[in-house]
Amino acid sequence: MAETSISRIDYSSGGALIANGGPSANAVQSVLGSLDAGWYSGNKNNNTGTLSSVTADGATNLISASGAGGGFTAVKFNELSVNTLADYKSLRISFDTGGLSNTNKTGQPQNFSLWYSLGGKESSFLQAGSTISGLAGSVSNKSYSWTISKEEYGVLFDQGATFYLVMNTGVLNSSYTYQELTVKNFRMEGLTVPEPSSAAAALLGLGSLCLRRKRR
Repeated sequence: MAETSISRIDYSSGGALIANGGPSANAVQSVLGSLDAGWYSGNKNNNTGTLSSVTADGATNLISASGAGGGFTAVKFNELSVNTLADYKSLRISFDTGGLSNTNKTGQPQNFSLWYSLGGKESSFLQAGSTISGLAGSVSNKSYSWTISKEEYGVLFDQGATFYLVMNTGVLNSSYTYQELTVKNFRMEGLTVPEPSSAAAALLGLGSLCLRRKRR
């Protein structure tokens, strides 16, 4: 299976994404706003270490930082244009988690937050829905999603947007060092009718349409 590398961001630039409860809009903007679409990773204690990778089926592992720091993995999607969104009443962005690499270390804080900038403008970073938070033992082997409706987020559908998903291990202590949580099956669906209807959804294709490897 082909793998996509995750580019390392050192603490001086990426540390702002590491915070209890997830990062702020300013942190997402300052760290990811000027970067190309792609995957990024970093930790709080140092700038070296093993990088995660993303497999062809979209799975990656969140790896906690060493010591009492914290870590993050983030993905910046390509922009969804107004034309792309025109026929949809809502968007649903979802993912699944897998098991833990060490089932004895279940207390590591995990945060998943979704952000967007209108029309791709770096000056308009907003959060979509609430941050999903929980301890590693409680968020493993589950499915999560955000639904973004035209009724609630009309300006997004009118202007298009670039999306930023930040998966944050939060501030942690050395007892959780190198814990890994699998995150997989990233999906973005355009829904033609509001949820909870079971009408068929058109898959926008996160892997092919919305995510492009950072060019070097």
